[in-house]
Amino acid sequence: MRANVASATKTESAAPRQDSEGIPRKRIPKLYLVITNISKRPNIRALLELAAAFGCDKVLVVGQQKFDMSPKGTDIPRSIREHVERGGLHIERYSSWEACINFLSSHGIRLVGVEIHIDARPIEAYLDYKDTAFLMGNEGQGLNEKHMKSCDAFVTIPQYGGGTASLNVYVAASIVLHSFHQWQQGEISKHNSS
Repeated sequence: MRANVASATKTESAAPRQDSEGIPRKRIPKLYLVITNISKRPNIRALLELAAAFGCDKVLVVGQQKFDMSPKGTDIPRSIREHVERGGLHIERYSSWEACINFLSSHGIRLVGVEIHIDARPIEAYLDYKDTAFLMGNEGQGLNEKHMKSCDAFVTIPQYGGGTASLNVYVAASIVLHSFHQWQQGEISKHNSS
């Protein structure tokens, strides 16, 4: 666990690249997913698949002790097991919420809750150059008060029909992670073309 943190810090401290006119380029932000208080095994597995599919730099798992998320663990979906074993998706476990928050704070990673909240902004309006960890709510209750107090911000997924206000945790995560990933890829394209 420490080796991954050290290498991430070393990479982040590098001087920013410059474009052809000598103007410093912004570093493409890193994407993290925090998994805690998720009760259904299929949702945990689906969230791990999404993290792999959308290029999360790391999945931070808080608690969730009944789930085996070691690289060859039974809760790592077969579709991504080799990717995890090769180090393509780092999964770090934290025994407490406070330990996870300390990691995020010490690395300058903002915690963004995906929640229907008075201060929530649409995901499309929220993408910027800060390393971001998205926190999904529990399948039944959403984010609890302790988790909400730890969030730096909230995003919501705009809905345009008259259906439900709430989406399945897997569906919501796929929309949020896809939005961030698409924005990231656009930024990488801009950097590569200058």
